[in-house]
Amino acid sequence: MVIGLNRHFLSQALAVLLSAALILFSFTLYADEISTGSQDKPKNSSKEQQVITLWERNFDTAPVNEILELAFKKTEDLYPPVRLQRSTPMEYPDAISSIANRGAIDVISAASSRTNDTELYPIAFPVLKGLLGHRVCLIRKGEQARFDGLMTGYDFTEKKINICQGEYWPDTEVLQRNGLPVVTSKAYLPIFDMLQAGECDCFLRGAQEIIPEYQSRKAQVDIEQSFLVQYPQPGFFYVNRDNKLLAMRIELGLLRALDDGSYEELFNKLMSPQLDQLNLKSRTSIRLNIPDMSETNLSIQRASGLWYPL
Repeated sequence: MVIGLNRHFLSQALAVLLSAALILFSFTLYADEISTGSQDKPKNSSKEQQVITLWERNFDTAPVNEILELAFKKTEDLYPPVRLQRSTPMEYPDAISSIANRGAIDVISAASSRTNDTELYPIAFPVLKGLLGHRVCLIRKGEQARFDGLMTGYDFTEKKINICQGEYWPDTEVLQRNGLPVVTSKAYLPIFDMLQAGECDCFLRGAQEIIPEYQSRKAQVDIEQSFLVQYPQPGFFYVNRDNKLLAMRIELGLLRALDDGSYEELFNKLMSPQLDQLNLKSRTSIRLNIPDMSETNLSIQRASGLWYPL
């Protein structure tokens, strides 16, 4: 309650502190360049446009790309303008590895997990208000009746309903450890073929991503109408653990956007029409636990102003 009542003050205070920290951190980087004798300018020291590579699946997904662009816009008084570019296509585990090893990708938005929050640098701000943990099924066309009356995770087993998931996705472990039957694929696109072939029955998607996927395949699939699987798993922006300057810039930009209302405005503009179609509040809620929740995720669970209210 205290956090909710003082969210505006808290975000202002954090923004001021982060601004000071960013300036101090930049000076420290510059001093280190001088002390080591390097003639190169420290990263972000000029006002020339900077190119940041975002994972292709995030780049193609509204409003993840727009939110990141907004965060960069909000910090142009301190740093250069940024042009986001799309990474080459790659599957989720390869994208995570690219970030961890300072490969071709600079930023990814992904589900919080103990592995991601340890091996990468998480910006502890739910990019889409935790919608990643509000999940709805894509099902085969004409099969809604099979899902009617489904009330608990145990009902998936009783009704022999298998959930389609990516093998290495953090959500897969959450579902399996809560006892739900899961069929996995190493790649994303083949899951739609698995669903059509009857190898699985419910492709469980985050509320922020299911509408575009349905619209591009509506001749083959339907959106299940009766229930919602929920667990407290936000999506964070991640960068390489050594790229703290980029992480601090993104966090500052997000906090400034939250404080001045531009984050809320963008979220509502891009997400409200989709969420209205899903009727989330009228669905039966099947709540799951995250058995091994990371400390980063735990630290923001009570920050009510950062989560989508259901």
